[in-house]
Amino acid sequence: MARTMRDASPRTECYLDELFVSVQGEGIWVGERQAFVRLAGCGLDCVYCDSPRARRLTASAAVYLPEPAERRELRNPVSGTVLADALQELAHPSSVHSVSVTGGEPLLQHRFLGWWLPVVRRLGYRVYLETAGTLPDRLEALGGAWDFCSMDIKLPSATGMRSFVAEHRAFLRVCRSVGAPTMAKAVVTSGTTPEEVAEAAAMVASAMPEATLVLQPMTPTDRADCVPSAELLLALQAVGRRYLDQVRVIPQTHRLADIK
Repeated sequence: MARTMRDASPRTECYLDELFVSVQGEGIWVGERQAFVRLAGCGLDCVYCDSPRARRLTASAAVYLPEPAERRELRNPVSGTVLADALQELAHPSSVHSVSVTGGEPLLQHRFLGWWLPVVRRLGYRVYLETAGTLPDRLEALGGAWDFCSMDIKLPSATGMRSFVAEHRAFLRVCRSVGAPTMAKAVVTSGTTPEEVAEAAAMVASAMPEATLVLQPMTPTDRADCVPSAELLLALQAVGRRYLDQVRVIPQTHRLADIK
């Protein structure tokens, strides 16, 4: 049953898609063990999205407990207290690098996160925020309650949408003001141009020059199969390095290993 974001409590409840433990499959923290809190709802429609179910608000969310293997359901909207209890049952803070708060677009529920993330940190977890980076005002409203950030750069050649370079620049400036380690990740396709990567890299250099830019080759989906060649990836990386010291090419390793 689809619902609108207005149905969720502004502070103490959220719309959840799923909760599970796995390894981070993307970017500079690849391979780190994390608890994933995937919030539901997204205002974008990227053709390469690998979590299309999380774009919608549904009546229930899934919790995957690894030991013993068990799948439970929580009714949406989920109380923040119930979610914190489920998180503690899923993984002790010492057993994971961090809690990945992802989506969907988690910042659509920024009022909830502003209340819940400090709770999570008081329990001993570190917070890894994964976001499209298009809502800098909502990020700022969290008051620095995160420890790591992965911000997507939405290249028009990959998303089929407009450029968000101005929003990304403002977003990275908020991250820099907090001092949290941050990476900017751009999905690239066979149609991505050197000019797009140059604009993205220049934007990162102007807003947060210490950040790493990750170029992530598109993984084929039902909607798109525009995988860039090795030659193009190397060429795009060379363009990015004209502006930044840290530009890496990292694919979605969890998809390669067939891990959730």
